[in-house]
Amino acid sequence: MCFESDEMYRKAREAEGARRREPADDLKRRNQSSASARPRTWLSRVIQPALAVLLLSLAAEGQAGLSGPALGGSVTIVQVNSDATFMFTGQCRGNTANFSTTLSNFNVNNVTAANLEGLSLPGQGPAQCLSQQGGEDLTVVTVVTPQFMNQNGVVNAGHVVILYVVP
Repeated sequence: MCFESDEMYRKAREAEGARRREPADDLKRRNQSSASARPRTWLSRVIQPALAVLLLSLAAEGQAGLSGPALGGSVTIVQVNSDATFMFTGQCRGNTANFSTTLSNFNVNNVTAANLEGLSLPGQGPAQCLSQQGGEDLTVVTVVTPQFMNQNGVVNAGHVVILYVVP
């Protein structure tokens, strides 16, 4: 009789354990099925901003005499006689930071993404970015090559990073 009782208790414990494991397994299956939605949310909230900060910090790395905050946006350069008009459309610290300047004796036809990097823009720092009044010297530090096009006297750079020149 004692043997039968022990066997009954063992079977009851096994059945109870199986009931406890099933919901946990169901939760694992539900978590795995919704896992594909989770990384996109996490990616957009954490990874993308972190990559943007990394890109901006890498743009400044090795650039002696340059500092942030960074201006990020697009550039259009249009040939006007022997000069060119440089137009920046972008943001600094989440605020609009657009400006335009004349580049004297500048030939747009020879411009590449590589030689646009290092271009000096004296006195073009937008207000409300580094200082309230603006007017600081800037330098183009990064031009994303796949988004760069030079055609018929017009340069379009879809993504550039511009930093402040440290006095």
